Amino acid sequence: MTIFPFLKRICFFSILLFATQTYGQETIIPLTEGGWVGGLSGNVSWDDYKVNGSQVDGFNFSVSSRNGQFVINNLSVGFDFQWSEDELTAWLQNGDKDYEKNRLGFFGLWSRYYIPFIGTGWALFPEISLGYASYKSKIENTLVSNSIIENSADGFAYNLGLGATMFVSNNVAFETTVRYQGGKLTGDNDLEIELSNIDILFGIMIYLK
Repeated sequence: MTIFPFLKRICFFSILLFATQTYGQETIIPLTEGGWVGGLSGNVSWDDYKVNGSQVDGFNFSVSSRNGQFVINNLSVGFDFQWSEDELTAWLQNGDKDYEKNRLGFFGLWSRYYIPFIGTGWALFPEISLGYASYKSKIENTLVSNSIIENSADGFAYNLGLGATMFVSNNVAFETTVRYQGGKLTGDNDLEIELSNIDILFGIMIYLK
């Protein structure tokens, strides 16, 4: 992850905090046994730069849906679904083009423990998910007779996260999560991928009782 997309995400986080601070409610957070929680979070970034005079542009995103039930007060258990994708295209000076696309999916069990600050509408949380990950990549090069190389791998992966959530009503909250994803995936032709990804996710969650 380059420094510029990271700085853009930090700036977005600061704007989100400023914009939502006005609407934060001073209320008891509804994190009680028997309730349900679910929602979406993610991030998006665009790349545009030059390498030795060749133009490179691209797009990448990550989306996560975490859903579960409160088995006891403040502790939710459920499922985590993730999908991330990135594309890069290099327009070479001789007119050729290099294209690369990578996809990573994850599905597994998820658990989160909330640490609420009663009377503020805020809560911190650590979370963890364990499950199955699948990776696919595609590389095209117009210089070598439009050659296409495709690879795939899968295996066990895990996620460790730390975040903060702010309730704007009894049922709706905005949240930010810093997440580390690790694991080892294997594929054909001795392909081995060791995951060590860090994401900052922004999202909205719905709480029902």
